[in-house]
Amino acid sequence: MSSPVHMRRLTGTSALLLLAAAAAGCGDRNPLWDQEATGVEVFGLNDAVAVADPSASRVLLLTTDTEQELRVTSVRTQRGVRTVRPAPDRSKLFVVSSGDGDMRPPAGEDAQGAALEIVTREAVTAVRYPLSEPLAGLALDPRGQWAVLYADNTSESLVRNPNELLLVDLTQPPSATNPHPHTLRSFGGRPQRFTFTEMLALPGGARRLLIVETELDVAVLDLLHPEAPEITIQLTSGQDTRQLHPAGVVVSDGEPTASDDARIAIRLANDSSVLLAQLVPGDGRDFRPDLNLVDVGGLASDAAFVRTDNGVLALAVLVPQRSTAVLVDPLTSRTQDIALPASYRRLSLVTNVAGAGGAGATPAIDVALLWNGDGGGGVSFWELGRTAGTPYRSVETVGVTTGVTSVVDVAGMHPELKILGTKEASFFLLDLKTRTSAPFLTSIAGVSLAPSRGGDRAWVYVPGLSELSVVDLQTLHPERLRIDRAVNQLFEIAALDASGAPSATARSLVVWHSAGNGGVTIYDARGTDAATAIDQRHNYAGLLTEELDAQSE
Repeated sequence: MSSPVHMRRLTGTSALLLLAAAAAGCGDRNPLWDQEATGVEVFGLNDAVAVADPSASRVLLLTTDTEQELRVTSVRTQRGVRTVRPAPDRSKLFVVSSGDGDMRPPAGEDAQGAALEIVTREAVTAVRYPLSEPLAGLALDPRGQWAVLYADNTSESLVRNPNELLLVDLTQPPSATNPHPHTLRSFGGRPQRFTFTEMLALPGGARRLLIVETELDVAVLDLLHPEAPEITIQLTSGQDTRQLHPAGVVVSDGEPTASDDARIAIRLANDSSVLLAQLVPGDGRDFRPDLNLVDVGGLASDAAFVRTDNGVLALAVLVPQRSTAVLVDPLTSRTQDIALPASYRRLSLVTNVAGAGGAGATPAIDVALLWNGDGGGGVSFWELGRTAGTPYRSVETVGVTTGVTSVVDVAGMHPELKILGTKEASFFLLDLKTRTSAPFLTSIAGVSLAPSRGGDRAWVYVPGLSELSVVDLQTLHPERLRIDRAVNQLFEIAALDASGAPSATARSLVVWHSAGNGGVTIYDARGTDAATAIDQRHNYAGLLTEELDAQSE
């Protein structure tokens, strides 16, 4: 069971007296609290900071009230924690454990087997799905319905089948058929990447697919019928005996009114071709892949299905060795090269904000953001089909003076903004609507950037250093915050109101400090006045030893 521990605001003198009293009467103290915590991982959820403490078989959930007071709830997890991962929507925490394995359980404890556990702020105990094998690999469905367990490189079993999957339907309770085991037909590879599709209109009806890339082939599972054999797409050029390796997949549902034009595009790591698989009516099955190999003139670094000005769906591929983008017509396999101003390696669709007609425009002409160019290149907008008579020609460079290594979305009130990280001592704020970029200089390279949940601020810090600043994304005014301890991670979470529910307005910035058995500094994350956040910060230390060593300033 979980045991909530209330952290009180104390003066320095009160904290010392309480610690002295605790030291004098600790005869029944759990010996775990006197051991050094190892393997601690910290994750931000929507309304809590989750601290996974494998050595103590627990997760500490750190929550705040509207006055930035801290509450710590300890949730017991199984022994032998192997993998911890937050849900894509940050609503919960997944913990994969091997249990006791072949070891005897501690005295007075029941034996534990392998399990997938789900920890949430609302529940006092974790939801547990028993696993038939101690698999440590975990892939999570962005839609929240599925989790897939598989044997990764950390699995410890004497003998393991790398192609065995355990599919967990998270919308259903644990049962004899949930998790569902599925072993992939192997041609010598092992799973390395998983892609969950959106709902697709297929010949056998609407359903979602799980696409599994191994080193040697690609498997397609029907999530409506997880017990059915998968479809394996073996990779070959058809011209030699080389074994090709997948480097990533993208999926398109095709035309909304058609059920036979969904496609999977597979980039290859060691060949200048992309493989197009159209899902058509199958012989004895709901669908089968109709394969076509298209040469794009170089190794593809990224790809996306896009729409041009005449409504045609095409595959856009980046070939950085040639500083070129290639448009592939999936119907005819014809290709068209588009010269780019730099050797961009990454492509992100930004049509919903940067499109000429805006969201819902007809026809929907896609706009792509190109970035991560070799040797620099900044960013460019690629608008497909903007110029009449010369389709696909429009590439507009934005004045970013260095190579962009990351693109961070700003949500909330400013979806048109993106934060561009670089290798240099700088970052940029890109406005997709105006196609302008505002530079910010930093005192050191390698800063970490975290936009606020409301989209009005960005938190800037250097992991391992006592440096923390906030940038107002409306005025572009940066301001340094006072921080006394080295910052390891930071998270913005919803504060809890008097009823214990997430507040609609109050938010807290929780800064995690690894030193000193774990501690946090908490700021008020509301508004745009950094001075207010400074005045209202609270410090807490020794969280992993559950000492009530708390002090507010």
